[in-house]
Amino acid sequence: MANIMIHRGSSQIGGCCTQISTGESRILIDFGTNLPGTDQNAGIKDAEMFQKVFGSYEKSAVLFTHYHGDHYGLFKEIPDDVPMYIGPLAKDILRILVPYMDHGTEKKGLPAVERMRTYEAGKWITPLPGIRVLPFYVDHSALDSYMFYIQVSGKSILFTGDFREHGIVGQRGRLERVLKTYVHGPVDVLITEGTMLSRLGETKDVLVKSEQELGREANKLFKKHKYNFVLVSSTNLDSIMEFYHNTPPNMRFVCDLYQAQVLITAMRDMERKGNFPEYRPSKQHPVVWVLGKPDSRWAVLRRIGDSMKNPLWFRSVTEEELERDGFVMLTRKNTRPEDYVSPFERLRDKFFDRDGQIIYSMWKGYLEEEHGDEHLLRFIGGRPYESLHTSGHAYVETIARLISQVNPKIIIPMHTECPEDFTSIPEFAPYYDRVRVLWDGIGCHDLL
Repeated sequence: MANIMIHRGSSQIGGCCTQISTGESRILIDFGTNLPGTDQNAGIKDAEMFQKVFGSYEKSAVLFTHYHGDHYGLFKEIPDDVPMYIGPLAKDILRILVPYMDHGTEKKGLPAVERMRTYEAGKWITPLPGIRVLPFYVDHSALDSYMFYIQVSGKSILFTGDFREHGIVGQRGRLERVLKTYVHGPVDVLITEGTMLSRLGETKDVLVKSEQELGREANKLFKKHKYNFVLVSSTNLDSIMEFYHNTPPNMRFVCDLYQAQVLITAMRDMERKGNFPEYRPSKQHPVVWVLGKPDSRWAVLRRIGDSMKNPLWFRSVTEEELERDGFVMLTRKNTRPEDYVSPFERLRDKFFDRDGQIIYSMWKGYLEEEHGDEHLLRFIGGRPYESLHTSGHAYVETIARLISQVNPKIIIPMHTECPEDFTSIPEFAPYYDRVRVLWDGIGCHDLL
């Protein structure tokens, strides 16, 4: 007999942790922090979640679907004797990301990353006796994201994680093909995200529904202004690649050293996969211009760039060159404004009123009261901005096609603010009687 329990994430977006257990062992899928603004509404906070999950000893393993903080963010708190698994590129990106997160705090993040084991797409792993997991690569706003096909107690579970099919990795019907390859026959339980169920209005009558459409619209915006500040997550690499390829030839594509590291690491990985030309260096922009004085990280950039079949070079840029040529600049929020003024803020103040614009490429909810991010709001500072973003999550139509293809006996919604809507949305009508809503912390022994 096996048991499924959602520790957190049954009725909220983010802060995810799902448990699948036998009588002897359990796997935890994701172990994330709450999204900004969630704490005041959620029934369980981060510290409470850790105590709840690891307060009593059970033989455990943790599998991360991808590198977004709401899925991996509590990784530093996981006991050292609990094995952790993640995708290989995701681990490389965390090696870059975590030192920034640990700044000024106890430096225990990077050792925790290094003890993570990696899995490979299409290869079974047995993290604990009696539980087999087959990871396979799916489209999401984080590269190196995975679904898990799980076999336990003679039953099958498909755990979607965060997914979509309108990004670079999901184009040309790839989701349907990978499901046919790795998921054989109807599954007993489908555990699926439903992020967009509470955001249906975001996809109505909008110009941008795919990453390719985002790129085309970005090109139009870039041609209207000389100085373009693009406020985007440094790990939203599909969107970043669209911004890069759609930078006009007379402008410079600019980022800082951190963003350059993430970019070249992703491009190297995608080159090895071989079938994603969108991740190849642009012939118009074989050089990425970098803010900041050269340090040890430049050697890393050169080593990776030189090793690629299609080389990409990085060069330092001066303010005089930026002023003369114009730019598309990837920018980031400053989370430590009391300590310093970021170069993005300084350049924004210099150029914004001289034919500049801010392009906001994140979920609009971060600028609203409930989930408002003070650092993003501070960067915009009341200035006008253009919103240009496409969701990192599956639209309702995509989820419906997935359900139809795998034909699950039971459907468990999670990573959604309205799991009960799975029994009212017309696209899901044939499956209403299969939906089981699990609330946080309530196991379901009778599903398997």
